[in-house]
Amino acid sequence: MIEALQKSWWTVLVRGILILLFGLFALFSPGAVLASIIFYLGFVAAISGIFTIIGSIFSKDEGKMTGVLEGVIYLIIGILFIASPMFVLASLVYFVAIWALISGIMQIIYAIKLRKVISSEWIAILSGVISIIFAVVLFSNVVASGNAVVMVIGIFAIISGIMYIMLSFKIKGLGKS
Repeated sequence: MIEALQKSWWTVLVRGILILLFGLFALFSPGAVLASIIFYLGFVAAISGIFTIIGSIFSKDEGKMTGVLEGVIYLIIGILFIASPMFVLASLVYFVAIWALISGIMQIIYAIKLRKVISSEWIAILSGVISIIFAVVLFSNVVASGNAVVMVIGIFAIISGIMYIMLSFKIKGLGKS
């Protein structure tokens, strides 16, 4: 197994370089990466919808119409992603913001109710406050919020790419010491 790994060490290196390049691109051009992801998901959904519809129409199953309906939904979602990527981005960011806001409020309410039972309720209150601040930041600028998420993914990809590159040279050097 070690010999097989050593012979293909360069594949791990290439993978690391590609991940690193993606991370750099995401970090320095998050808007382009975000748009690419939204368009890609739109095309995948639309094509999946088309093939689901075709497969259902030619199916001999009783649930043919369910498959057609599923395909139509995928197709509509795909077209929405392609035709209105900003709407999709805004919807996603607003969903996360509303979730964070509700979560933060509920954390604070529960912490206040539990303060007679627990001694460190301030931790739950602080967590709730941070969630509310996060929601406000998301609400304040949808595009910047989407870009920030992509940049965080970029940072993760850079770190991951560097680790893969380091691993590839470790694999290459196996058995030489």
